[in-house]
Amino acid sequence: MGEASVLREWGRHGAICAGYALLYVLLRDFSVSHWNLPAGLRVACLLLLPYRYWPALFIGESLPVGYHAWDCHDQFGWRWAALAAIPPILPISFAVAWAKRHARLMLGARQVNMTMLLGVILAGAILTAAGNALTLAATQLPPDSPPLIITSQILFGYFLGNYLGAIALVPTVLVVQLALSRGARLTQSATRWYGHLTRDCLIGVLLPLIVLVGLVFSSQGDSMQVFRIAMFLPVAWLTSRYGWQGAAIGGTLASFAVTMTSTMVRDPGVIQAQAMMAFAVTTLLLLGSRIAHQVHTTSTVQLDTLRGFQLAQQGLYLEELRMRQAADALEHIGQSIRENHNRLLDRLRHVLPANEEHIYSRHVVLAQHEMHRLANALHPRGWRERGVPATLREGPFAQAVHLTGATYQCDLSGRGLSQLAPDVHLTLYRLACEVLVYVLSRAPMQHVHLQLRGGYTGGRRWVVMRLVGELATANENETGPRPDADSWKQAMTLLGASGLGMNTIRDRAHIYGGAVHVRDSQQGLGVTLLLHDSLRSMPIHQGASG
Repeated sequence: MGEASVLREWGRHGAICAGYALLYVLLRDFSVSHWNLPAGLRVACLLLLPYRYWPALFIGESLPVGYHAWDCHDQFGWRWAALAAIPPILPISFAVAWAKRHARLMLGARQVNMTMLLGVILAGAILTAAGNALTLAATQLPPDSPPLIITSQILFGYFLGNYLGAIALVPTVLVVQLALSRGARLTQSATRWYGHLTRDCLIGVLLPLIVLVGLVFSSQGDSMQVFRIAMFLPVAWLTSRYGWQGAAIGGTLASFAVTMTSTMVRDPGVIQAQAMMAFAVTTLLLLGSRIAHQVHTTSTVQLDTLRGFQLAQQGLYLEELRMRQAADALEHIGQSIRENHNRLLDRLRHVLPANEEHIYSRHVVLAQHEMHRLANALHPRGWRERGVPATLREGPFAQAVHLTGATYQCDLSGRGLSQLAPDVHLTLYRLACEVLVYVLSRAPMQHVHLQLRGGYTGGRRWVVMRLVGELATANENETGPRPDADSWKQAMTLLGASGLGMNTIRDRAHIYGGAVHVRDSQQGLGVTLLLHDSLRSMPIHQGASG
């Protein structure tokens, strides 16, 4: 087993070495003097591959570099060949290793340490340019040739070529790596996000770039440069929508497009446009990283808020379950008392007078009735047997309204009211009781009208409750019982309400994503309440943007 593992590891090293050498040769043949794509390949491989595979990268780059140095040693001399045979990845590896020890590259599902990334790219371009300058200084010239002077323009050309090649390749490689690393674990939202990114890259970036390339070839003079510089506009648009990932992919496409417009070797117009594109892409990467960070922070806050509401809803539901257990226990105790009393009376009936037996039986019936009322206040039996609509129409709610001397009407409309989660039904009933007590405590009412309407919007169900109390009028000719000013206390006892104030009612509704509106007029008082369906059954997770 150990030998097989060693062989597999050596196989991976060999595959990485051969694959890197092949990619290096392909990118070098595709590159131009001011656009050195192998510089991006070096940085990307060093950042993404573990340290144990770095020797394979060194060997993979040494093969094509050493062959080129050997092939040209007769032309430029042995000193040049010795320096040219040193793979540029060696000095860059020290900078990347230092950066990886002091900072993390990946900060989240779709976040990178952009400062570290751009710093590594900049350091790699500087080190490679310095190595190119030293190799150029070691070139063996013919005896009659003038001495070679390395100017700042030559150094800047080396630096620009390596920086352009890296900035055009490394960020896009990271985007692809982040997408592939999640693989089958992509959530539905992440899959949709990447689908939108691909669509916008094709329609919003690639298509305009093709049009601009065509305009460059059909133009002359300054117009060509204008169209080249305009190629950064689709990149900016994609950045505004997708952050640094949009800047990375758009920057790569724009760099390819600018390079395709070259009409000669070392085209000054293309070099200027590439330099400006490098500056624009660097700025957009930093800006896009900041946008992504702000979006991630906002989504994290929203996720924490949703989790808080979810826990609050779960706590309220567990409290209702405990109240239901207490109600069942009270009813069971009441039934046990009644049975024990009946057995006791059966044994003592021959020694008790008939009137005392009747008094004892009545006391037990009253005690059992009080326990039943208390159990029904804790958790209404009608809700358990027939649901919230029947409980609000005919249960303790209607009895509490009639107890105050007011008339009562309940209307149901809409759809999906019965499909709301059980804890939403319980919260709706509790809030209806609290709102009723609040309305009755403000002034005597002669009529109470309750309206319930259910609906389904945006993939989530909701319910609206509107309770309107009409003020009692002082009419001497009016028949029927007069509303009592303190009868709301009896209603509160019957319903098991706590007499919550409107602020607390609003807080309870807010837990279910709702709101409360109070309307006070000369005719009466109206309270409208909105609740959304429960979050307990919804999986709250980070999406693709996390």
